[in-house]
Amino acid sequence: MRLGLIGNRSKEEVAQIARDLMSWLAEHGVDVLIDQQMGQVLGERSVPMRMWPEMDVRFIVVLGGDGTLLRAAKRTVDLGIPLLGVNMGQLGFLTEVEVSDLYEDLPHFLQGRYRKDRRNHIVATIAREADDSTVAEYLALNDVVIGKGSFSRMINVRTWVDDSSLGAYPADGVILSTATGSTAYSLSAGGPVIHPKLETLLVSPVCPHSFYARPVVLSKDQVVRVKATVRIRGTPIVTVDGNEGRRLEGNEYVRARLSEAVVTLMRRPEWDFYEVLRKKLYQSEERLWEDDL
Repeated sequence: MRLGLIGNRSKEEVAQIARDLMSWLAEHGVDVLIDQQMGQVLGERSVPMRMWPEMDVRFIVVLGGDGTLLRAAKRTVDLGIPLLGVNMGQLGFLTEVEVSDLYEDLPHFLQGRYRKDRRNHIVATIAREADDSTVAEYLALNDVVIGKGSFSRMINVRTWVDDSSLGAYPADGVILSTATGSTAYSLSAGGPVIHPKLETLLVSPVCPHSFYARPVVLSKDQVVRVKATVRIRGTPIVTVDGNEGRRLEGNEYVRARLSEAVVTLMRRPEWDFYEVLRKKLYQSEERLWEDDL
């Protein structure tokens, strides 16, 4: 059996945990492939990730937090290899295994005792209004945010769904998210929690200066278009999964839809979305409630 290994290089403990994991896997007859980034950290020989499917990599262990898993999903989406997220961050909503439980849980995954949790991406295109020509294109597992940038002034946001106008309002921005991203920034902006099995696109205004601008859930086949402008100075910014993006020029707009690109996250057989939701997002509130009792 052969596994892949990806890690967050910015975390000091990743190198030692990766070495320990590789030694443990070797003792259990499991080969490990690492990418170039991990190779630099560990001083080990790496294999280009594009070759991993040909080398029969069963799944990829991702050491880090939710951000690391988001980046790993984007890098491996074309490979079709499942990801096992090992939480070394804070929330760890998308990851499956805590690093403290890794060696207790890992044998079950090696034996094939897990569920496949398939998640859709958004494909977002930045295009020019004049001729609809593509300027840039991005994949996002969580969300695409059109925001006001570094200035405190609001931006003017206009949105369309297919050929119908959804409305216009001044706001700090708008979030276009998948069901996966509904528990991220969109949740903080007042958006609903959507079960990850639902193939939907969620449009959530950020601090709209309006009584009617509310989150809207779209079907998987619909396309949303966003035009953002600034009255005085500044430039709207497009951010993809909180990690990449660019400025949105005055003659550009964003077009987004659900993509056919799917990433598979590995889950324990007993995994339950609502239990994770309660433990990760409601836990602190429950403790406060119990303290009051």
